[in-house]
Amino acid sequence: MGALLAKCWPPTKSTKLSLVWAIFLAFPLQIALPFVLNALGAKSAALLSIYPGLLPIVWATGGWFAGITPAGYALMFGINTVVYSLFLLAGFKVCVWLRRQYE
Repeated sequence: MGALLAKCWPPTKSTKLSLVWAIFLAFPLQIALPFVLNALGAKSAALLSIYPGLLPIVWATGGWFAGITPAGYALMFGINTVVYSLFLLAGFKVCVWLRRQYE
């Protein structure tokens, strides 16, 4: 296990490794973030955190839908995973840039 961790840590070691870390962290983050924001009382921020995946469903149905089917949830989670992965990847790249800037 130690050899695997040494090979995969830090996530900013290479672009491929950063991408893998971003994808694996994005899925739990997209589920946990709305719950945490809602628990802290930031209901508008919780809704805003699911918008990237929810907006295509709202757009496709013309803004009126009674519920989301399992395929809708899969679409929403897929889009949110990609969006959150891009945010995390950008964050990893900023960390690499800052480390190079201040070494």
